[in-house]
Amino acid sequence: MENNCIEIVRLAVKDWQEYKKIRLDALQNAPQAFGSSYADNREKPDSYWQSRLADAANGNGSWLLFAKENQQLVGMIGAFIEENEPDTASIISVFVTGEARGKKISKMLMSAIITELKNKGIKTAQLTVNTNQLPALNLYKSFGFQVVRIDKQQRMGNGEYVDEFVMEKRLAD
Repeated sequence: MENNCIEIVRLAVKDWQEYKKIRLDALQNAPQAFGSSYADNREKPDSYWQSRLADAANGNGSWLLFAKENQQLVGMIGAFIEENEPDTASIISVFVTGEARGKKISKMLMSAIITELKNKGIKTAQLTVNTNQLPALNLYKSFGFQVVRIDKQQRMGNGEYVDEFVMEKRLAD
């Protein structure tokens, strides 16, 4: 019998190739959801992927969390502290692989990252979402994120320009 246990994990720097693989999968298969492109990321050196995981490992300004099912990465989420706003973190790179969708993995990832941010004393979480990405928009609303403005004509990873909702959630006062 197959074990469908899903766990939220961090990756060690030595596992940078797994991170690169799922990030490129996200950019290739859902380019309309991301502000960076598959082509640009595919060319990044190994040190880029290693340093992203190293920065996330210390959890003092950036975070990367992953969902694993049967030892395979099936989702990811990240966050980083805004440079001029030390009490605000931006949530980024929310992705679940096609075959793993419908298992509430995005909810598990979002819950885990919000817990991380709260534990670090972050007061506000923010994110942006393509206004056409209704499942993502509904996920964020279910966690209490509210639209604070619309950024017009943002270039996405597929080269198209779309409007994006900027959403925020208060984590602490």
